Amino acid sequence: MLKRLLFSLLGVIVLAGLAGMDSSPLTVILGGSDAYAMPMFSRKLDVPCETCHTTIPRLNQTGYKFRAAGFRFPDQIGKPDAKKFELGDTFSARGQARYDTQVTNQPNGAAVANVLGGVPGPRTTTNAFSFMEFTLYPLTGSWGKYLSSMSELSFSPEDFIEVENAYVRFNYGSENRFFSARAGIFHPWEGFGSSDRPFSNGRSLFQTSPISAGGRGVPYVFQPWGLDEAGLEVGGDFNKLSVRAAILGGTFMRWEEGAMAFLPFPAQTGPWKGANQATSSLGKPFDTIAHNTPDFSANATYILHSDGGGVSVVYYRGNIATPTACTDGTLIGQTDAFGVVCGVTASTLTVPFGTAGRTDFDFSSSTAFRNNFDRVALYGSYPVGKHFLPMFGFQFGRDTNPNGTKFDSKGIFADGAYSINQYVTAGMRYDWFHPNTTKLNSQWAITPYVNIPLQNGIQFIAEYQHRDSQLNATNNRKNDTFQIRFIFIK
Repeated sequence: MLKRLLFSLLGVIVLAGLAGMDSSPLTVILGGSDAYAMPMFSRKLDVPCETCHTTIPRLNQTGYKFRAAGFRFPDQIGKPDAKKFELGDTFSARGQARYDTQVTNQPNGAAVANVLGGVPGPRTTTNAFSFMEFTLYPLTGSWGKYLSSMSELSFSPEDFIEVENAYVRFNYGSENRFFSARAGIFHPWEGFGSSDRPFSNGRSLFQTSPISAGGRGVPYVFQPWGLDEAGLEVGGDFNKLSVRAAILGGTFMRWEEGAMAFLPFPAQTGPWKGANQATSSLGKPFDTIAHNTPDFSANATYILHSDGGGVSVVYYRGNIATPTACTDGTLIGQTDAFGVVCGVTASTLTVPFGTAGRTDFDFSSSTAFRNNFDRVALYGSYPVGKHFLPMFGFQFGRDTNPNGTKFDSKGIFADGAYSINQYVTAGMRYDWFHPNTTKLNSQWAITPYVNIPLQNGIQFIAEYQHRDSQLNATNNRKNDTFQIRFIFIK
């Protein structure tokens, strides 16, 4: 059923594209990683931001094709750079700061959810001002007739370096029909309209919320966005249609003591470094159950309107080694002969609402299984008049249980953004996500937001979100956050 749905949706978009080939062309966050423009291109080409953007970071059709063609306008593919090379034309930097205020049933810093007997604990408020990250974009742009590259390196206050993009792209063809290939580390997909980066701070729940990650049961931690993998992608653009497919290194998970939870990581390196030198960096260890099977993704986008109107299908087929027990064979959530629990103890009335027991996991065939999972998503948007853009998204997922059976997840969002002028866009998004349709664990959120790009490298994004998570038939956990983001990029 899932494969039939996928290929039916892909077929609709491909046929539409082929038919149109001959047509003309309460948390205040001063921080985040999705919203940005690339001012080095504005400097190089001497054009304003609105050449490629509707409201930053959203791309119009010109910006989407500019990126797809390797940070050049498609009619320049195969032509030498008209401008002499300057380092400043391939380099930008971005700084972000953040202030958080949150009212929730699970305080920031709580190791596990404070739920006892299925009843959420008292609501608490946390707030703090902090610097979030500093990001560099070195050697980003086109070079030569057919090649381009992008690097995106983010530095956090804890000396953590995240490689969000580091790839080389090759393009060949004409303005309306060109081939594209890129290799390296890159985002899961390059979206347009509803599948593009959000106007608000955060993405939809089904893109960024794992099914489960706690230490009291089998974890399912994959999320469609936020895990930038190494791989090879090929595809093509045919007037208004874009099609891509990629082979990817996949993801893996680790137990993180501070969070008392399993966290996902992208596989950006292999298990070997040099001659017979093992490394456990961002790679799958060779002795885990899912070390030798790559992931696969495909996406197709058809542009319906130059200012954000389009339909996209995104498919992902992956696998991840998923633990069921500690290395001594004790099942997660159970106690061994000495009374020590594997994972995290049961909830308590007082801080820290549960403590970690045995947390040694080897992800081998004797204590883990391979979760083969699928995600297929459909996105659509079309502007109404000159100012209003309605958007929607739907995702269906399927994961594997330890016994080989399957369970499903579903999520939707509906978003409406009104562009007052080039400096202010306001809107509201509704999210609903059911991580496991066989359980009472659905969640929903309402998120009004305002995006204020000053068109000079400074941008403010503010949002309020009320999020409601189902715990059982009678109890829910409620989170209220107000978020403001400040971005400066040059």
